[in-house]
Amino acid sequence: MTNAFQGLLVASGLIVFHAPDGHEIYVNPAEITVLHQRLAPGESRFTEKASCLINTSDGKFVTVIETCFKVLDSIKGAQ
Repeated sequence: MTNAFQGLLVASGLIVFHAPDGHEIYVNPAEITVLHQRLAPGESRFTEKASCLINTSDGKFVTVIETCFKVLDSIKGAQ
């Protein structure tokens, strides 16, 4: 990621997380409504590598490899 792009992310308020397949996902922290931490291996709402399920205000959800604790830390850092 270039410095200019990182600066744009900071200015926009978006947070970067990672999908189970490795690609970057940009999330607006103001749109996050609920976090669900993976509790057990094989939990049906998660893919194998996902750790946290993020629900957004538009009714969509995203699974990320970061833990929900890491997601919360990123939200706090963006404020």
